[in-house]
Amino acid sequence: MNRNDIIARCQQNDSTLLSFEDRGPWGDRKWRGNCSGWIQAFLMWKYHTKKFSELFAGSGTGYDVTKDMGISYVGADLNPNPVRPGILNVNAVTDEVPEEFYGADQIFMHPPYGAEIKIPYAGSMYKDPTGELSKSDLGQMPWDIFMKTLNEIVMKYYSAMEPGARMSILMGDVRRGGFHSMFTDIVKPGELEQVIIKAQHNCVSDGRTYTNRNFVPIVHEYIMVLKKLAPYLINFQLPQKYEMDTRDSKTSTWRDVVYAALKKIGRNASLEEIYSEIEGHEKAKSNMNWQAKIRQTLQMSNLFVHDSRGVWAVAA
Repeated sequence: MNRNDIIARCQQNDSTLLSFEDRGPWGDRKWRGNCSGWIQAFLMWKYHTKKFSELFAGSGTGYDVTKDMGISYVGADLNPNPVRPGILNVNAVTDEVPEEFYGADQIFMHPPYGAEIKIPYAGSMYKDPTGELSKSDLGQMPWDIFMKTLNEIVMKYYSAMEPGARMSILMGDVRRGGFHSMFTDIVKPGELEQVIIKAQHNCVSDGRTYTNRNFVPIVHEYIMVLKKLAPYLINFQLPQKYEMDTRDSKTSTWRDVVYAALKKIGRNASLEEIYSEIEGHEKAKSNMNWQAKIRQTLQMSNLFVHDSRGVWAVAA
């Protein structure tokens, strides 16, 4: 495809919402999970890319786009028989960053989305007779292991980037076995320069009929653009999950704690039962008159009703 025609199409979509209904004449549409080549083309054009490197190169879409754009390319994939001459056989989990990746001004990743989405690559899209490749296939890893592994890969490849270079990661949300968001769980090294929303088209789920639609259908993915700031410094944001008991939290009010206690008990409860739920926790330890405080909270809030002597419930 002509470079000028590609750029003209990208210019028509120059916003934080990218919507390309076709995938272009690049790559292999039969390769499960691959994205439209217009995404790579847009990123190449937008950031004036001179050398484009790609991890998880898959069906060769990125390689094909760079040929039409006249841009230098190097790719890497777990597939032992890469589909394009510009793609190296690399295990991103265990191998070091290939020397060929150094000097690139943009690295693009569209990683597999974990076992929940049920798109394996090793043993499915390409042969894995010994099963060794499957151990490093992100598409076969449970979510927590997948994200931990992906974050390590992101940091490894970020460390090998040039100062001023960009890393663009195309990622999505998954609603299987609960709701999982790559964007909230992924590490974010360097400067978060841009978040772009990519509209999804021609998905397998488009033809499904849902009998229970008590959710918002997912019709987008994210492109996170990171910029490396300095040669040595690796600044990053790493998501952390915390858990705290309301009864031990400094920010919880007595009303919060008493309300939670009654909900936990699940029925009309005596003062002694409410005391028992809260006793021994930081909220009680920090107040010498904690039992009186509980009674005061019950009496002063419209959230609670006095059922009978010494018995309380949550108001209907």
